[in-house]
Amino acid sequence: MEYHVLASGSKGNATFIYEDGYGILIDCGITRKQLLFKLQNLGFCEEDITYVFLTHDHYDHNKNIHIFGKDRVFTAKKNIEDLDEYHTLMPYEHRQFGIFDVLTLKISHDASDPIGFVISTKETLLYMTDTGYVSQKNKKYMQNLNYYIIESNHDIEMLMATKRPMFLKNRILNDKGHLNNEYSARLMCEVSGENTKEIVLAHLSQEANTKEKALETYIKVFEEQNIKIKNIKVASQVDVVSGGLRND
Repeated sequence: MEYHVLASGSKGNATFIYEDGYGILIDCGITRKQLLFKLQNLGFCEEDITYVFLTHDHYDHNKNIHIFGKDRVFTAKKNIEDLDEYHTLMPYEHRQFGIFDVLTLKISHDASDPIGFVISTKETLLYMTDTGYVSQKNKKYMQNLNYYIIESNHDIEMLMATKRPMFLKNRILNDKGHLNNEYSARLMCEVSGENTKEIVLAHLSQEANTKEKALETYIKVFEEQNIKIKNIKVASQVDVVSGGLRND
């Protein structure tokens, strides 16, 4: 399994996962031109996108989901108007998409019907951003996976120092907001294990976080817990961040 975080952040999100001729695009919050340009640079084309998953109905995730026909888009019930039963992903149900087994997780965000995914073939990958906290139920499904693409949105002190209005700060901090760096790091200490190869920190705030701050927090928390630091990458709003094993 290989993954490519094409864009991650409040200006647009898209991630491509591929194995043995099957490709999953998670979210399309970037333009079609950007999407195809980035895929082409990786050696892919639009036809390599077999399935399209939508995590929720916020603009930075669904902005250009309409470029794909409804026959290719799968999401939770309330995220797309008039979504039929076949294209509806139900929380805590497994669905088979080509070689991918996909488990849908219900997450906590101020959107209509937010979801995350555990995607499995011979390897396992978690995709989870835009959640204010992670439930004990979800943690059971997140144990000792190979790859984690996990939100690490903000540093609390940096967020509070911004000029954002207090209602917006509270929105980000509450249980339907976004994960901060320390919560994200402690979560990964709890669920990652011997099988874990890579962790990607995603959906970083451009105003209330930095790549350096997120990594610094992760290193500090992992050292406090006496856990060997994993291979940690930081997703970008602009640059593609890739990982996993490519089967050529």
